[in-house]
Amino acid sequence: MKSNNITAFDIATLLLSVIAIAIVSSLFFYPADSQLRALLVNLDTLICSIFILHFVVSAIRSPSIINYIKQNWIDLVASIPMVEGLRFLRFFHAYKLLRAVRRQRNIMRSLKDQQVESTIASILFTLLMIILLGSISILLVEQDQANGQIHSAGEALWWAIVTISTVGYGDFVPVSDAGRVIAGLMILTGVGFFGAVSGLMSAILLHGRSVKNAPLEHFIREQRKEQHALKKQLNEIQQQLTELQQKQK
Repeated sequence: MKSNNITAFDIATLLLSVIAIAIVSSLFFYPADSQLRALLVNLDTLICSIFILHFVVSAIRSPSIINYIKQNWIDLVASIPMVEGLRFLRFFHAYKLLRAVRRQRNIMRSLKDQQVESTIASILFTLLMIILLGSISILLVEQDQANGQIHSAGEALWWAIVTISTVGYGDFVPVSDAGRVIAGLMILTGVGFFGAVSGLMSAILLHGRSVKNAPLEHFIREQRKEQHALKKQLNEIQQQLTELQQKQK
């Protein structure tokens, strides 16, 4: 990764790397049969999928795919999920991203110039954080409830995804007061999130139209300038003819 080519997705990947390191570190504190450990492993796998997708997209966008893979192969290896030893390579991945960000000059201006990309990266990162926090929270408060419905990692993750999407299948329902508070926050967040997505799509469409119409608007401005100049020349010619007619009289 070059220091002058930092994107909003690189920043989001850096933040996810820190979160992935925290997840890997926390795995040592939970036994192998713990449902919370299983949930953390599932979330780690989800983050790894995003890392792999980011690697593939960055490789395609680079001038040379082969050179990019040669220079950043450790990022791909560190993104392989379910391999215990490879998880610690994410320290190097995060350190590499942090160095690239620190070398970037005028990073805020660069992100501002990438307004649409920055918005997409922010929305996707926020969505993942809501799912992560929501699934962990609901599992912690519901797994020990005698009449509860959410006892496993898969159920907690499925509940968080369904709730944030505001679909509301109702197959898993929190029964504790704390669980219902979490559900309410997830629903409100989901409504606001998809409102932001709708606004983003409108902004992208308007941006695309403005880019598409830019050459036409430039042509119209140039034609108006030429018409104004021609009108000015005609007025000058008419004034000269009037003066000439007055002299002849």
